[in-house]
Amino acid sequence: MRNIGQDRIRSIPVPIAPRVEQQRTIAAIEQHLSDIDAGVASLERVLANLKRYRASVLKDACEGRLVPTEAELARKEGREYEPGDVLLRRILDERRARWEADQLAKMSAKGQVPRDERWKAKYEEPKKPDRSELPKLPEGWAWAKLGSVADVQLGQQRAPVHAAAEVTYPYVRAANITWRGLDLSDVKQMGFPDPDRYRLEPGDVLLSEASGSPSEVGKPAIWRGEIPGCCYQKTLLRVRSYCSELLPEWLHLGFMRDALSGRFAKMAPGVGILHLTAERMLEWPVLIAPVAEQRRILAEVARLLSITDEMDRVVDVQLARARRLRQSVLKSAFEGKLVPQDPNDEPASALLDRLRTARAQASAANGSGRTSRRGRAKVLQADEGGLDDG
Repeated sequence: MRNIGQDRIRSIPVPIAPRVEQQRTIAAIEQHLSDIDAGVASLERVLANLKRYRASVLKDACEGRLVPTEAELARKEGREYEPGDVLLRRILDERRARWEADQLAKMSAKGQVPRDERWKAKYEEPKKPDRSELPKLPEGWAWAKLGSVADVQLGQQRAPVHAAAEVTYPYVRAANITWRGLDLSDVKQMGFPDPDRYRLEPGDVLLSEASGSPSEVGKPAIWRGEIPGCCYQKTLLRVRSYCSELLPEWLHLGFMRDALSGRFAKMAPGVGILHLTAERMLEWPVLIAPVAEQRRILAEVARLLSITDEMDRVVDVQLARARRLRQSVLKSAFEGKLVPQDPNDEPASALLDRLRTARAQASAANGSGRTSRRGRAKVLQADEGGLDDG
């Protein structure tokens, strides 16, 4: 344990100002720090309001209230439009096509050739989500389970055998996910026995699978291919859309709303640590909006949140300035620059002389070279009496 002994504490030099100047300095410190605290409180209220505003923007975006819907524009412009359920059908067709290709690859690896197409009957069509507790959708939108429209997979677990592997790969973990995107300033490496299974691709959406904080579980970020060959660890879930028309930014938007609103935290059980789990996320309901509407909503969200991000940066600068001001106030106080000096004040040397005299008297009365607790009290009383008389 770190500690500072009494001898070291006694040897610390302390600047002593005249008593009256001490009082003026303390009053000035309290006034300055009070003003700074009031400013910091105002800045923190701004941050809280920005957080609520972001949540409101995401909520409106995911409820179809941020921009005119594709259905409204189509009626106004006298044209047809493709609703979300048509897009959903294309995604489901792509899902089935991938399943069939995967099954054929497995049969081919075993040297098997299908005689007919009865093997296709083994495919299980995904079930629709239970809409009884889901909110009403805007016209032209559809609900789907996440497992119906995207591949959901948990990352590889860390283990000593992976850390000691001869061939290692960079990997991202929950610590790399922030509310403003990925922070790749600290990327670890370990071995991956099956790197292809865990290799990230541009457009993958990553979710913090577990957290000890309800406000952090499910925090999302989009992988843009920043590090070639990068994989991911078990603290993350990877969501990879089956169809490019279901934009990763759209999935990220919904996940961000679900994380910030606490919906993920309510779904994720756990004692101490909350876990989403891949199994639960496969059943998670996601919104399917027309592609053109997805793009309009994402553009408007980006515009609005860029304003809040800039305000965040301004507030952060001011909070850092407040921290420096606190230090500056204290530094100026102990350099005798915070308040003007008065030549009529009794000099600090007189105060020190009285303290030394009182200390010596207390030590002599105690019969020891060290001052007892009662003796130290007498020193202080003597000092108070002497200053008051002066």
